[in-house]
Amino acid sequence: MSEALHVPDQLYCVLLSLRDDTLVLPNALIAEALAQDALRPVEEGSRWLAGHLSWANQRLPAVNFEVLNGGLAAPLNRRSRLVVLHALGERPEDRPFALLCQGYPHLVTLSRAALAPLPLRESDRPEYVLARVRIGNSEALIPDLDRIAELVRAPEAG
Repeated sequence: MSEALHVPDQLYCVLLSLRDDTLVLPNALIAEALAQDALRPVEEGSRWLAGHLSWANQRLPAVNFEVLNGGLAAPLNRRSRLVVLHALGERPEDRPFALLCQGYPHLVTLSRAALAPLPLRESDRPEYVLARVRIGNSEALIPDLDRIAELVRAPEAG
């Protein structure tokens, strides 16, 4: 006899505001939110790499998801935050990284009834966007964090 996969009735998530979009992530991935002044910008390299920050005795890359998804980078301001995500895997090369966002993460509890699938926008890069969803009256996207983690493991992101 096989047991049915248990899917929780509620998911605890965070919404991260971007310049022109919103990301939705599982709350358990968030390690910390820091002020943007922790960011040390880079002059060279990929445009999606906003810079690096020191966190827990590590040098972490900070990803500008909007640029990665083909959009424009939001200018840094007082509301800009760096949201550090826990490492996604167990391998030694897996490491935390940060996402640049506008404002603090907003905690939400989601249920199946609260989510409705939406088509990707024409401008979305499907290699980095898993899905778009409607949450109440808002729209959010679910990033492919595994793919982003592969990018930050690359030598130029280190």
